[in-house]
Amino acid sequence: MSNITDSSTIISINNISSQINRYITLFVFLFGTIGNSLNTLVLSQAKLRSIPCVLYFLGSSVSSLGIILVGLPTRLIAGWISTDPTNTNAVLCKLRIFLLYGFRTISVWLIVLATIDRWFVSSTGVRRRFLSSRQIAHKSIIIVHFLSFLLWAQSLFCYNTDLSQAPLKCYGMTATCRIFNDVAYACSTVIIPSLLMLIFGFLTIHNIKKSRQVIKPLVGVVIHMGHVNKTKRRKIRYNKSSLTGMLLLQVILLTLFSLPQAIHQLYLTFTIPIIRSPLRSAIENFIINFNFSLTYVGNSIPFYIYTLTGTLFRQTLIRLVRSIYQQLKLYVSNIYANCTNYIFQFLIHK
Repeated sequence: MSNITDSSTIISINNISSQINRYITLFVFLFGTIGNSLNTLVLSQAKLRSIPCVLYFLGSSVSSLGIILVGLPTRLIAGWISTDPTNTNAVLCKLRIFLLYGFRTISVWLIVLATIDRWFVSSTGVRRRFLSSRQIAHKSIIIVHFLSFLLWAQSLFCYNTDLSQAPLKCYGMTATCRIFNDVAYACSTVIIPSLLMLIFGFLTIHNIKKSRQVIKPLVGVVIHMGHVNKTKRRKIRYNKSSLTGMLLLQVILLTLFSLPQAIHQLYLTFTIPIIRSPLRSAIENFIINFNFSLTYVGNSIPFYIYTLTGTLFRQTLIRLVRSIYQQLKLYVSNIYANCTNYIFQFLIHK
């Protein structure tokens, strides 16, 4: 009786896991691709691109798009068509891990740098505020790309397919590779970045509160200043607060969505020698699929976070949509005018 119950439970769990692979992956892929593409388009506008913090957002959005396009198509193939090709093809397995983990590391560390940049900007020290510059942002982005791909270059040699006793079919070949990769992934993409983002996030909030306390006593001194200057300063402070709000919410959500996978991946590596029952294997396979989906959700939602919380981002998006609409309207009008003129000339000559 117990075996029959276990068998039905295993079938149910495998079915749920399969549905996650099919529908949640498809949903995340569509929304992530659209969201990150729009993010890239909006953040690359000249008005926003002049802000150093936005350059980090832009780089992170491009990397997040890379994560979606590299990581999810194979899962979609596995869920809808056949088996995951990276589970049987060693070259695809190695290349996917190298690009996926590289982009994931880049994406999260650029958000770390954006958090540090917000700390610089909110500081009352002049020298520290000067550290927020486009030149430093460009150099930092290049360094992060180089170090991230360098860190995961070893995956081209460490990973392989069809390994005995491995929790995943595309996994590290030796115990050393598995432990190094799992610890490196947990530390470089979750634990260290999350701690730094939270620390500098709280420091930024502290700086903002401190600057407001400094500004209040000076209100009477600067009351005579022109209305135009005050409006301009108010707009700058509003834009800074908007970017800071966008960033802090993204930091919290990235940490929540990434932490479960890092913990579970370490658990899988350190429990490889344990012989698992079919029921336990089914449960762990379900958890793996669910955790993987969560990490991709974290890379799919920045556009929707920015749209909901970032007034500056939302205003730029609206202007961009209006501009595209006007250009499209003009293009269609020109086509219509040319077609009408062609038909008119044809009728005259006829």
